[in-house]
Amino acid sequence: SSNIAHEPRTLNTQPSTPTKQRLRQPLSTMTTKRRQGAPKSEMAWSLKPSNADTIAITNRANASGSGGVSSSGGATPSYPMTSGGLYDLDTLDEELVTATGPSSSAYHDVVEPKLDNLRSLNKTKSTFKEMIRAADADAANHAVRMRKYNEKEAAAGRMGGGSGNGSGGARETSSWRERVERRKKWDAKSEALKKEVATIVRLIDTPIEGTQAEVAKERLARWQRALELYVHCPEESGVDLLKLLEKLIEGCGEEDELLEALSQASQTCTILVDQTSLAVRDATDAMAEAEDAYHIKLEAHTMLANRAADQSEKIEEQFRTNGRAALKIGQQLEMAEAKKRQCDTASLLIRQWWMMENLAEQEELSGEVLQVNEEVRGAIPSSSCRMDPLFTRSESSLEAARALKALRTVVKSRGNSASGALLDPVSRHRFDVTSRLIQRTSAALEARLIESFSEIYAAGGTYDFSSPDASTRVGRLNWIELRNLAMALSNFDGGRGLHKRYVQMVVTSRFPELFQKGSQYDSETRDGSDSDEDSDDEQLDMDSMRQKLSNLFHRVCEVCTAEFQLIANVFSYSANLGKGDATFELTSLSDSIPFQVARALLQRVISDPHDGLQARINDLMDSIDRRGDFDAGTKKLDTFVVIHEKAAGLFTMLKDSAQTMCMPAGKSGRSGDRSLEEYQAFSNENARAVASLIQFLTTQEMSLSSSHRRGYLNLELRLLHHECCYCLDRTGAKLVMLKKSDTARHNTALGHVGGPATYMAPVMPLDKQHLKKVGFAGLLNGPLKQAVLRQPLMHATDSLARARLMFGVGQGGFGDMDSTARVITGIFSQMCTFYGRSFLFPIIEVLGNLLDTNPPSAPPNLPFDENSPAPDLGVDGSFWVGIERIHSAAKAFDRELWAEQRAGSERVWEILVATGSHTSLTLAKDQRLSFFQELEERGETAILRALDTISTHIQWVLVAGGENMMKNRVRHNFSDKSGGPYAVPAGSSLENANSPAVKSLTFCLRAQFVHIQAALTPQSLSAFWTALSMRLYDILGTRLLQHYYISMVGAVKLSRDVEALRSVAMLAGTDHQHWDILRELLTVYMTPPNALKTILVGPEGDPNSGKGLFGQAGKVQALVFMSRRIDYRVKINNVYQKSTWVVELLEDLGVPDPTDGAVNIALYSAQSLRNRRLKLS
Repeated sequence: SSNIAHEPRTLNTQPSTPTKQRLRQPLSTMTTKRRQGAPKSEMAWSLKPSNADTIAITNRANASGSGGVSSSGGATPSYPMTSGGLYDLDTLDEELVTATGPSSSAYHDVVEPKLDNLRSLNKTKSTFKEMIRAADADAANHAVRMRKYNEKEAAAGRMGGGSGNGSGGARETSSWRERVERRKKWDAKSEALKKEVATIVRLIDTPIEGTQAEVAKERLARWQRALELYVHCPEESGVDLLKLLEKLIEGCGEEDELLEALSQASQTCTILVDQTSLAVRDATDAMAEAEDAYHIKLEAHTMLANRAADQSEKIEEQFRTNGRAALKIGQQLEMAEAKKRQCDTASLLIRQWWMMENLAEQEELSGEVLQVNEEVRGAIPSSSCRMDPLFTRSESSLEAARALKALRTVVKSRGNSASGALLDPVSRHRFDVTSRLIQRTSAALEARLIESFSEIYAAGGTYDFSSPDASTRVGRLNWIELRNLAMALSNFDGGRGLHKRYVQMVVTSRFPELFQKGSQYDSETRDGSDSDEDSDDEQLDMDSMRQKLSNLFHRVCEVCTAEFQLIANVFSYSANLGKGDATFELTSLSDSIPFQVARALLQRVISDPHDGLQARINDLMDSIDRRGDFDAGTKKLDTFVVIHEKAAGLFTMLKDSAQTMCMPAGKSGRSGDRSLEEYQAFSNENARAVASLIQFLTTQEMSLSSSHRRGYLNLELRLLHHECCYCLDRTGAKLVMLKKSDTARHNTALGHVGGPATYMAPVMPLDKQHLKKVGFAGLLNGPLKQAVLRQPLMHATDSLARARLMFGVGQGGFGDMDSTARVITGIFSQMCTFYGRSFLFPIIEVLGNLLDTNPPSAPPNLPFDENSPAPDLGVDGSFWVGIERIHSAAKAFDRELWAEQRAGSERVWEILVATGSHTSLTLAKDQRLSFFQELEERGETAILRALDTISTHIQWVLVAGGENMMKNRVRHNFSDKSGGPYAVPAGSSLENANSPAVKSLTFCLRAQFVHIQAALTPQSLSAFWTALSMRLYDILGTRLLQHYYISMVGAVKLSRDVEALRSVAMLAGTDHQHWDILRELLTVYMTPPNALKTILVGPEGDPNSGKGLFGQAGKVQALVFMSRRIDYRVKINNVYQKSTWVVELLEDLGVPDPTDGAVNIALYSAQSLRNRRLKLS
């Protein structure tokens, strides 16, 4: 009962129909849609069961008395429930929800709203307030009627209930006043309970003292109070139903007590349920009345909306019907006005023609020449003038100019078909006389206007375009009068005469240093070309000339910026101004006259063949060229850069100033209250005119700089080549010119950037024969001097900076990016060619040729004195210093010119990347790669020659020096079996730790290592010293296996020598395992014959076990080295035979003797050992 009673009622309203149809629907069929996000309490939805079509809709009386759903409704479907027992509409499927009628009274004709007051109104004339007032009256009447109806139904229900009719199901319905009283009591009780919330909650948890009956009574009273709080104020109670049930049975220890408590609680709940049900019924009835009142007022709004829709349709129909007619009438009026204006203009033109014809006829009849010029210019008083005052008064200049333009148009139209009726000779004569008078009058009026314009402009004054009134102030230029004169002169050949005069006045008054003959600038320029002063005076003149040129550029920019504003305000006038409209009125500048004037001014200032900027610059360049020395060329390069930089800034500012011509300042004199923005509207034609002027400026800039760029590029490349060659020439070196066939590799990176005459520097390498004559000392103090190596790079960086300033980095388009990229690539390519083929390549080749790989023929005197400088082993220390300087120069070349990934360096790589030219960047990378590859190849060749030289001198020291000492000491032939420095007899004492040859050799190698380490990089040093270590091993091993025999005492000496050589070889590099193998092999000379087997194959005695020297060095190599023992062979009957222990050892091991045949010594070199080791790994 509570769940059904709390169901929210539904207010349904159908969407309003289209205005044209205005189909009114009854209140009972109105529906509405649920608004998204609205609270559930405000929504108007009802639940639709699955058998909704079969549910009978009961009337209000039955609904009030049944206390639930009618039994004819069938089974109620299961829906989601809320915590309070109501259906949760937000969890329901929309298909389960349907709209119901506004109230149960809508289904009974008896309780249908009458709307008598509302329908009695005049729908077309009643106001909205009257409609709302009538609706309120109908709502009040309907409420009274419904209350009477409910009382009647209640009385019938009581009678039915008294007779015992169970199917009636009616309930007693209180009157409206009783319902109001119950509502007040319910609200009063709720407010009282809200005030006692804290007390009720506290008391229900407070223990009770007293007898058992008193405690039970008090506990039940507190529980009833808490239950009322839970029902009346569920949001304020702070307790829930489960807690109330726990408190109810908390003190009930026996069954009787529990039964008594539950019985009393049941009675209390029944009373509360009755009260709640009655409150719900009261709320339902109140909502039904409010709903009916709402629908009645909604009908008033519907009437107003329908009336507004009718009126809108009528207005729309009238607009469509009458608008076409009005449009036709307007077009006809405009056409009539245009024809009227044409007639007025033709009438005025005829009168003016008759006037001029009359004057011409009077002049011809009287024979007295009409003084047109004097009258027009005002030389004759107005009272004596014979011409129309229109042409003699300055106030009517604009009207006179327009009239003369129209008359000249008539004169020009004589030859067309419309004037072919002038066949009468008299008429033709009169026409000719009149036309001549018109031409004279036009020429006189134009001359007067131009002269007036010139006088006002020559008077000068400050340019102030803030307002028309500013032009009349003292010291200000009267640009309003200039504008009126320019407007009048526009009727004479479009104002071309005025434009020429204006340009001439500007250039002569604003640029006297350019356009006035005999000026100070002109005389200094021409006198400077014939002067023969000394170098200091020339330098001073050049600096002053460049300063004057810079000042001139600033002057041009300032004047043109100011004149652009004047042009925009004076020459921007409307072509449709009528009589008397000669005041300031900004227009859209669609005639582009200001841009024509500005273009003529710029062309005169820049491109004048005698006095323009370009002519002055050419004169300055010619005066520099007459000196003809390279110092003058350097000055010319600097002048090129200064001119280009200043010109670029000039044209940039001129372009910015040209764009402001679209926005002339000032306000109209006729409408001063209008804002300036109203006169600054842009148009497409304005944009095209400005673009044309900017394009013209760009063309002038390209024309000015193109010839200078070509001349600059040729001079830059020529001077760069000269400065680089001069750096070498100052050192005393000689340069040779290659044959044409040798210069075929010269690069073509420039392409056509400088035109057909682009300079290509010749390849002039250093003379190698002359470099050989000066030797190492001459190279280090000459071409390889640090200052000489840096000087070409400094000149190249200066060239790059000038080229970057001259060509930019691609701003502005028009091929600048490609031109810049090609120029930078050309300079870098020329430097690669010079620094490589002309400079470093010949030097590094000569360094290698200066080394003599052949050692001296005489053996060295060993040992060397370690207190004296060590011998250089054929490679002078200056060689390594030269290699180090060449390597440093190559790194400086890459760092100072290429500078990859160095932000802000402004070198080749950064500039080419900024231009975005992938082709030029690729060409430059190829040039750089080719330069370093060839330099590396030539450097490797020289270093390999140094390695060969050191190797031959090592053999000279070890073999020639060491064996020569043995010959002098023991005086026996080395061809004998017992020969060699290590065939020391048994019992001999070892005087020194090492042999003299090895001691001297290690002393020389350690000294040489210091020079090599300073010259080579760590990677190159490691590779070089590893190769030297392998060659040292090969020299010692070859001599050992071919010529030396080793005794057990000599083996000790040999071991010491090998250890000394190994320590030197391991100063650098990583691959020195061949020395470790040699150290192991030396044990075969120190071991007695009976223990050799263990040394060779290990303690197991198995030759294939991989142990011993067989496993470390290999069977063949171990046996070959063992064969150099002094006791390996013995002499029997003058024939050398193997010793007995050798034969037995070989038979025991089961291996043949490799020395029985020819022994290939190359198989035991360091490289062979390395290859074998790599193969095994």
